[in-house]
Amino acid sequence: MCLGLFLTMVETTITATALISIGNYFNESLKVTWVVLSYLLTYMGFSLIFARMSDGIGRKWAVITAWVLFSGFSLASGLAQSMNQLIVFRAIEGIGGSGLYSMAMIILPQITAVRLWGVVSGLIGITFAFSAVFGPLLGGVITSHATWRWIYLFNAPAAVIAVPLFLAAWPKSPTYDSRRLGPNKIDIPGGVLLLVASALVVFAIQEAGSGRYKWNSPTIIVSLVVSGSSWCAFIGWIMWLESGQKLLSITPTISRSVVLKRPTGPAILTYSSFYRMCFLTGGPFFVATINLPIRFQIVNGDTPTMAGVRLLPMLAAAAFGGAIGGAISSKKNLTSYQLIGAACFMLVGSGLLSTVSNGPGISPALYGYQVLLGLGIGITLSSYTLLVALSNSYRNVASAQGAIVQTRVLGGSVGLAIASMLLNRDIAKELPGFLTPLQISDLQQSLYTLSNLDQLQKEKVAAVFASSFRTQMRVSAYFSAAAVVVGLFTWQRHPASVSENKARQAALANA
Repeated sequence: MCLGLFLTMVETTITATALISIGNYFNESLKVTWVVLSYLLTYMGFSLIFARMSDGIGRKWAVITAWVLFSGFSLASGLAQSMNQLIVFRAIEGIGGSGLYSMAMIILPQITAVRLWGVVSGLIGITFAFSAVFGPLLGGVITSHATWRWIYLFNAPAAVIAVPLFLAAWPKSPTYDSRRLGPNKIDIPGGVLLLVASALVVFAIQEAGSGRYKWNSPTIIVSLVVSGSSWCAFIGWIMWLESGQKLLSITPTISRSVVLKRPTGPAILTYSSFYRMCFLTGGPFFVATINLPIRFQIVNGDTPTMAGVRLLPMLAAAAFGGAIGGAISSKKNLTSYQLIGAACFMLVGSGLLSTVSNGPGISPALYGYQVLLGLGIGITLSSYTLLVALSNSYRNVASAQGAIVQTRVLGGSVGLAIASMLLNRDIAKELPGFLTPLQISDLQQSLYTLSNLDQLQKEKVAAVFASSFRTQMRVSAYFSAAAVVVGLFTWQRHPASVSENKARQAALANA
């Protein structure tokens, strides 16, 4: 399960280092960002859908389906013969990746003895940390020493290893199958509405932020209107299903009680990373792990491989934070304190990263700032899985985990899109007179067109990017502070205890 989790997280960042090679190979640089965006849209949009679907077809077959989609269309992506093929294959790969992600977050606590939940949540945090930083590193190594196709091809052999092991190790539990939802109870309308609402808002912000469409263009206006209408329809649909009327025997995609109850509701808000919209804890995570390697390459002149190496302090700190985050609550439920403390670490780390020099040199202090941010990331990622498992019934745990996964990825996608907006704003403001309008337009479409500029122009672009990065991290710090406040609402005087969940697990085993 952790191997699948690792590979799906790596896929969100590994492609970034290969975009220029992919664009040059197919000679379609204007479409190349959709290679990343198509994966993120389906990866984000299907998390909650997959979680609820697993209640209908069973956890085992949900995982197998996810592995088949992820590995099969990774292989197809590596063999794609056109840019359009690659974009479509990446979108379907994202569906499988979404399933592996959400199933790992659901299954690992459910199949683990309660006394080991802290260990497993720590393992999840470590997996997140390694994947987030090794994505750019692996992408740089593969792109430098082999063809970009191996970025996708290497996922297929992993499935050949993982699926037989998963089938052999899956617990044989006849009582488990009896707790499935019937196929007629799966909330297909709710899933469709949620997918449309999530995907279109990210599409609109990404496309308008990158400058491909103006904010007042019909495409963006229609996307935002349809997205908003879908959100309203989704909320109304869930409320109607839970209103007590028995006209339809459908279990809602997510229950109102999951969203409104403490501490899960505030936890979903905290992890949604509404950076530049809700601006919470996921913002610094996504901006740092994606934009720090780019900063090292553009501002400091590093190779993609060296840029990944410079992230190792964050990797080590996040792995350590993930381990201690699980260990702290292994005997007593202290997850709310962990969330508040993790948000504080991210606040300090983001704030300090916003003060780094714009020059080409790298101060040793930058690695210390990464450590603080990494600790916050690691503790955060290992805590929320445990919090949801401790705070929800068996019936709601899948949808609750899926909701947190979906809101986190949704917020991260929105955060990255608005980070691009900040950068493009600075490019449009600072570079006229140094670059032609065509060069500015190309740079706003993709930073990888930087290689076409002369040395003086590259230095000016590097200074603009460095200044923009500081602004992004400063905004991250502001909203990490908001995350600290939101984290306070996850506190409970008498939180669900580990002993209570031991009793609950024993009752399920004897059901």
